[in-house]
Amino acid sequence: MKLNNIIAIVTFVGLILSGCSGFLDTVPHDSLNSDNAIESIDDFNNTTNSVYESIRSTSYTSEFNLMVPDIMSDNLILHRGGRLIYNQFADFKFYADTYGVTGLWSAAYNGILGANEVITRLEVEIPFTEESELILAKNLLAESLALRGMIHFDLVRWYGRSYKTASATDLGVTYKKDTKTDFPARNTVKEVYTWLVEDLEQAKTLMADSYNAKINYRLNKKSINAILARVYLTMGENQKAVDCATAAIAGDGTDMADTEGFSKVYTTSMAVPEVLFRIAIKSDDKILAGNSWGQGATTDYNANYSLTHSLKQLYTSTDCRSSVIKLVTSKSGDCYVVWKWNNGGASVGLVDIPVIRAAEMYLTRAEAYYNLSNQEKALADLNVVRSKRYSDYAAGTETGQPLEVAIQLQRRLELAFEGHRFFDLKRRGEDVIRDDKGFLSDGSGTPASTLQVVATSPYYLLPIPQSEIEANENMVQNNY
Repeated sequence: MKLNNIIAIVTFVGLILSGCSGFLDTVPHDSLNSDNAIESIDDFNNTTNSVYESIRSTSYTSEFNLMVPDIMSDNLILHRGGRLIYNQFADFKFYADTYGVTGLWSAAYNGILGANEVITRLEVEIPFTEESELILAKNLLAESLALRGMIHFDLVRWYGRSYKTASATDLGVTYKKDTKTDFPARNTVKEVYTWLVEDLEQAKTLMADSYNAKINYRLNKKSINAILARVYLTMGENQKAVDCATAAIAGDGTDMADTEGFSKVYTTSMAVPEVLFRIAIKSDDKILAGNSWGQGATTDYNANYSLTHSLKQLYTSTDCRSSVIKLVTSKSGDCYVVWKWNNGGASVGLVDIPVIRAAEMYLTRAEAYYNLSNQEKALADLNVVRSKRYSDYAAGTETGQPLEVAIQLQRRLELAFEGHRFFDLKRRGEDVIRDDKGFLSDGSGTPASTLQVVATSPYYLLPIPQSEIEANENMVQNNY
């Protein structure tokens, strides 16, 4: 039996007792004994924290989910002189055994397993009598429910069809609600969304307003609302998206970094109120966020990906977000590359990853307001974002279709290189359309080998990992 599938048998002994980041042994979950049972409140807390360890991995947030949604879009182009990492995704030529397909699946279900270890024990009965432990246990149950919902959302976006185009029978992923070692089948896309919304909404109800309120490296009530806003926008539930986004932000822009402080979002994200939820990276994690975009000094840079020529033209000189782009000299020539995660040249590996920011919520609310035909409020939220990003800001006055175009433009510029673009195209039913320019700064060099992928393409879904298909007779592959 392989350790990269849902029926993997994983123990939390080391995680519970020492808080370490690895899964150390293999014992069935349905045969827990006195040596590995979760008993104390610290055990529950450490197990909840282990979920963050799973999603922090390079297979999940710190590399795959951070990079590939931009690689599979019109934001980045493969630099043919680089290491060709994730080139199968850039070219839309990935398979069930392609590097990354299995790693994401494994990391996600390991995280879900950790959440279920907490949920399945606390949702029946909380085994504590001391008031402080009772309160913490209830909040840990809420946090684990939210994590389970969030991870399944990430999975179904990758391996299933878009919610709004999925039929009642289109398959998503397995929604795992227990710790049993069994052979589960895939649930439908609609079922997965129903259950992940239930988990997130229940978490929001159970969690105290004060829980994790002063930290942003674990989920709190505001970040759960932000996740729900993402989910509801994906589902086309626009009023719910508005309500949840509103609950996650101040509403007047005071929680957004301005043009002067924008760079701090990626250097001191704990101190910046714009960051609602981040993945904390420690120096001993050996995680190099963004390192796979390229390495080296600006005058001798080994680039793996460059900005597409069309995207680079959208950033103006008065846009503070242009600071996350750097003109470098590679062996092939000058090119524009992502510099968002290089922390101004500081040691790689010390840069945290903002997963949800207030700016996203303003743009989410703007789009949802537009879809609700409330153009006045949509424009107001759009102008809040633009006022914080352009040094020569002047209030926009767009209406109708130009307003929608402006919202999507700012969303693309704001969230570039943070794992959003492909999912935005997918949920909106839009094709991937790349320019025919090359990877060098003047548009020369080799263009993308795949210039257009229609939204109805089977390659808008990742294949179920081959190892999962082989290990689980009930698992069905996507059609290609």
